[in-house]
Amino acid sequence: MKIGGCTFAFGPRSLDEAASILAAFGFQTVDLGVCSNENAQIDPLMAAGDPDGWADQVLRTLEPWGFELNECFFLDFGDPVNHPDPEVRARTRRLFPGLARFASRIGCASIMLIPGVVHAELGPRESFQLSAKELRGLVGIANDAGLDLNIEACEPSVAEHPRDALRICQEVPGLGLTLDYSHFVDPGYTQAEVEPLHAYARHVHIRQAAPGKRVETVEEGTIDFGRVFELLKSSSYNGVVAVEYVDCDETTACGVDVMVETPKMKREIERILRSHGI
Repeated sequence: MKIGGCTFAFGPRSLDEAASILAAFGFQTVDLGVCSNENAQIDPLMAAGDPDGWADQVLRTLEPWGFELNECFFLDFGDPVNHPDPEVRARTRRLFPGLARFASRIGCASIMLIPGVVHAELGPRESFQLSAKELRGLVGIANDAGLDLNIEACEPSVAEHPRDALRICQEVPGLGLTLDYSHFVDPGYTQAEVEPLHAYARHVHIRQAAPGKRVETVEEGTIDFGRVFELLKSSSYNGVVAVEYVDCDETTACGVDVMVETPKMKREIERILRSHGI
């Protein structure tokens, strides 16, 4: 099990600046921000349009740091994968092979996206089924490029309840999860409700949270990460656990300082891994 960091964690910084911070904190494995978020370093439309050129640029920038890239943090191309308009969905399918080539060229193991949202005009059931249909096609494209495809079950989405996150993985062969307990603990789900999702966890985001608070300090959060890591160990999980305190309005509103909590959480994970013999 490896501990990773995220290039998109530290506000709107260049890739070189983010890499410098991650190296200073002692990270060697890194997730790359490739999305429309202002914190991300690579625009997904540009990466999809010129995958080789952007891959070469990323590799040149990161070469001095010697990082191992793990997950391409993608989200979407600006519209959810289950958009009601078939032309918008077709655009995602058309662009995704380029993004997959980019992610493969830079050495990523997986691409992470969000699973789509509930559209008022479709309702929960049809929105969910449309997401599943589109994700089946995207899994195939990712696999053809030698990559896994993971979703982050989050709020709001068609998979914001743990049972729906489990169900969509069951309905889409080959789909995995980037598992983040904070997205479930904040709206009030228990850890016991989240634990069945470990069966599909291929990547894990780590930060503390509490009921009603998406982001919390290491000391004040309520997630029992000792239990989380024991369950990961028992399921033979050998992937990356990535510290994901992200400098954004939500984190600021929670009174959390990313530059303080990121290295603190890394040390806490190291302590837990040692204590559990992992």
